[in-house]
Amino acid sequence: MSKSVPGAPTEQRPPPLRWPGEWWLRLSPLGRDLAVILVLKFAALALLWWVFFSHPTATHMRVESSRTEAHLIPPASPQEYPRADR
Repeated sequence: MSKSVPGAPTEQRPPPLRWPGEWWLRLSPLGRDLAVILVLKFAALALLWWVFFSHPTATHMRVESSRTEAHLIPPASPQEYPRADR
């Protein structure tokens, strides 16, 4: 027989989950708030991506990659830039 000591913590296990969404009720209010905020942020990011980046706005405007590369990457010059030596 085990003796119970007054004021000693007793081990109480939570009852098993009855339905799949019951874990949501066991979260602390802070945990629930953080989960809701994260879900809303991911939804907002997905919406912004879909609105602005999912499809090109001007399909008739196409540029060859060689022209873009020539514009962004300057050609290598055989000379160095002049230095100001004193």
